[in-house]
Amino acid sequence: MLIQRAADKGDDQMADDGGFQSGIVDDLMTELNLDEAEKTTITNLVAGATGVVTSSVGVLDETDPIAKLAIKTMATQQYYDRALENGLSQGVLMMLLHLQANQPTNSDSGDTDGN
Repeated sequence: MLIQRAADKGDDQMADDGGFQSGIVDDLMTELNLDEAEKTTITNLVAGATGVVTSSVGVLDETDPIAKLAIKTMATQQYYDRALENGLSQGVLMMLLHLQANQPTNSDSGDTDGN
């Protein structure tokens, strides 16, 4: 359910992402050696992964290569295991923690007392 809500949020972001998500889609299509028939699937997975990452970190810095890598890794993981039967990989979780730790000081994510 969380992933579906994040996917819906990602769909909204995909419409006005300024090329961020479409660039990730193009990268994955090439890296995974997929044909055009899979582009809709990859687009939806990237939208969902973007929503999950954004929900996890609060403010998504599209210039951060780790943010892009987290989205690509999560979308790839979901492509090969749609149910995520084993959950998110340790690598994705590590990237999310890194992104959470590097939030801008003026963001509204997290608390203000360091706990």
